Amino acid sequence: PQFVEGKVHQNLVLGFQNPLVSAAYILAMLMLGLHLYHGVWSMFQTVGVNHPKYTPLLKKLAAGVSAFLVLGNISIPISVLAGVIK
Repeated sequence: PQFVEGKVHQNLVLGFQNPLVSAAYILAMLMLGLHLYHGVWSMFQTVGVNHPKYTPLLKKLAAGVSAFLVLGNISIPISVLAGVIK
């Protein structure tokens, strides 16, 4: 199979069947997760929500949002490599 314009599912599977492509994508998503964690946490500081009482909860919220997005995104290449998505 080769890349076919407009065949999104086929192209996604074809691309992620290459372990190097999947590894690069997963690494990029992990880096994006760090960026999102920092961004979400900084957003609260920027708007003035910075108090010792709320800081631990806000950091957990930032970590949770980032983890949710990263895990969802890396589940795609992992599913292709595992043969779940064909």
